[in-house]
Amino acid sequence: MITRRALLAALAASKSWPFGFSFKAFPGWPLEKSFALCAKFGYTGVELFPPNTVIAAEARRLSQKYRLPILSIMEDLRLTGDESEHLRQLESSCKLAAEFGRPIVETVVGGKPEEWAELRPQFLIRLRGWARVAEKYKVPVAIKAHISSALHLPGDAAGLCAEVASPFLKINYDYSHFQLQRLPLEKTLKAALPHIAMIHIKDWTGTPEKFRFALPGQGSIDYAAYAALLRQVNYRGPVVVEVSTHVLQMQDYSPEAAASYVAAKVLPFFTR
Repeated sequence: MITRRALLAALAASKSWPFGFSFKAFPGWPLEKSFALCAKFGYTGVELFPPNTVIAAEARRLSQKYRLPILSIMEDLRLTGDESEHLRQLESSCKLAAEFGRPIVETVVGGKPEEWAELRPQFLIRLRGWARVAEKYKVPVAIKAHISSALHLPGDAAGLCAEVASPFLKINYDYSHFQLQRLPLEKTLKAALPHIAMIHIKDWTGTPEKFRFALPGQGSIDYAAYAALLRQVNYRGPVVVEVSTHVLQMQDYSPEAAASYVAAKVLPFFTR
C-alpha cells in the first residue's frame, strides 16, 4: 500500500504536494467508483469520508490498485457536549487511520464564534485528551478553524496547539473561512504554519454577510498566488479539495463534473 509518508518523500524534490479530493463529494457512491474517478482526473490522493471501519480492507485494496494514498480522514467531532462520545469516535478514526499508514484525522470542533472566550478553557482541556488518543495511535489529529464555530481564527488554533504541545495535535488550514472574515492569505497562513498538517481548499460566492461555499476556482481565491506562497514557505503537507454541503445541495450537482472542474482549473497550480 502506498502511504502518505512515501508520497510526501517522492514529491519533496518537485515542490509539489499530494493533491487529494474528498470523498464527501461522492454521497452514496461505491468506494471503487470514487477511487476510479479521482485517478481518472489526475488527483494524487484522497480523503476518506465518512470514517468507516467496515470498508477498511476494501479501501486499502483500492488505494493500492489506483495508486491513490488516503491522505486524510474527515471526521465531524465536537469539543462541546458529551466528551466521552467524541473521544470514542476519535479513537475509532485514529485506529482506522493506523491501518492506512497513519493519514491525518481532521475535524471541526463546534461551538459558535461568540462563545470563543467562554469555551477556550474547555477546548484546551479536552484537546489534551484528544492528543493522548492521537499519541496512542501515532496519528496526527488536525483541528479546523471554521467561520461558524467557536474556533474561527487561525491564530487561536495555533495557540491551542502550542499550549497542548503535542506533536500529534495539528491544524487543518482552510483559507476560505478567513477570506470571509476579510483576513489576508499570507498573514493567516503564517500564523498557523508551525502547526499545519494539511490544507483544505474551497471557494465561496456572494458576500461575507450572505455567502455560499463553492468549488475551488469558482470564487476569488487566487490559487496561482496561493501555490506560490506555499512554495515560498516550504509547506510540505497535502492539499485536499473539500466539496461543501452548499455545493452538494445544488439541484444540478454532479460529482464527476465537480472533480473534472477542479482538476482543470486548480490542480495544475499545485502539481507542477
